[in-house]
Amino acid sequence: MALFDKLKKSKKDTEKESEAVKSEKKQPASGAPSIKNVKMSTAQAAPAKAPAKAPAKAPAKAHAKAAPKAAPAAKAAPKAAPAAKAAPKAAPAVKAAPKASAVKAAAPKNTVAPAAAAPRPFFMQTTEEDIRVAFDQAIAEAEAEILRSTSKAVGKYEFELEVDGFHFYLIANNGQMLFDSPSFTTLIGAINGLKTFKKTVATGTFEVKKDKYDRYRFILERKYYGENYTSKEQCLKCVESVKKFASNAKILRYNPDKEAIAAYEAAKNCKRTPEDIDWKAVERAEAQAPKMGKFEICREDDKHYCFYLLANNGQILYSSRYYASEKACRDGINSFKRAAYVGNFFVDRDKFGNYRYVLKNIGSAAAFIGESYDNKPQCEKIIDSVKNFIVTATVELETVEEK
Repeated sequence: MALFDKLKKSKKDTEKESEAVKSEKKQPASGAPSIKNVKMSTAQAAPAKAPAKAPAKAPAKAHAKAAPKAAPAAKAAPKAAPAAKAAPKAAPAVKAAPKASAVKAAAPKNTVAPAAAAPRPFFMQTTEEDIRVAFDQAIAEAEAEILRSTSKAVGKYEFELEVDGFHFYLIANNGQMLFDSPSFTTLIGAINGLKTFKKTVATGTFEVKKDKYDRYRFILERKYYGENYTSKEQCLKCVESVKKFASNAKILRYNPDKEAIAAYEAAKNCKRTPEDIDWKAVERAEAQAPKMGKFEICREDDKHYCFYLLANNGQILYSSRYYASEKACRDGINSFKRAAYVGNFFVDRDKFGNYRYVLKNIGSAAAFIGESYDNKPQCEKIIDSVKNFIVTATVELETVEEK
């Protein structure tokens, strides 16, 4: 940890940056503002509302002055009796006009208030009613599929809000987890993702891949990845179960609890950014550090590359997804290292009690998910190892014979 911590900016550098931030507060903020700058810019924007009211009143006064000029037309009305009778009918419209303008003037105040009280920020533009309707439709479709099925065994889909987003799980009738989905930003996104998964299972192709550490997992259309299994037979059995239960499973409604929401928001609004790292110091540290551990790039076949982060004793600290080329795989290593230096690690526990680390990626890119562990201390120890070995690890290319 000592070597990793040295790569962060010194206290003096931080104080200098703080002084710079204070001086910048006197000037308009630009780029990506800090939390303090956001508050300041909000306070500066408040006085701007006063001039906005003045133009709104000006047209009303102008209209009032213009009204007397229209009076002579009203005197001429008695000469034509029918027209005079029609004139009073039009008069209410003239009287109603100021009321309409008053309503329009008040509208901005009414529209601003709801925007300030967004109830569930992680649902983005969706509402509880949107979610209810989406669940109603998905549940009805699932029940219709179950009725058409000839199998008596029925599985289920469950949802969970993890620190990296919403997941759905496909679970067999005996409680075995068959598939854990990628993360989604919204719950409706997860519901729609479930529908896409079911269609892909029905029409797509499964591949069973073995890595160099004799672990097997299935890949569906190079998009969906299964869990690791110790034997090919176990993996193939899981594939058959996925095919069996994907379109023969109930969908359970889900509403995240306060604890899940708090954990997700904490991860989403993490404070550390690439600007917190002295990247020149990182380059110097990597050049001077004794070489221990390695990033191992494996060419599985002509279509698949993946990388592993290994400790100096051979322990697997991270296993990547598959990439289409060696270059893409090397880019993946660089992305992983950069995210690890920033250091937004979170310990997550899935609904089956297994612990894993989630490393938030930079920007909107998907997070890196670590291996599963039986207990939290073991998972935290792996996080420390990752931080150490990204500094000392070499990058090596190895090939694995296709079997």
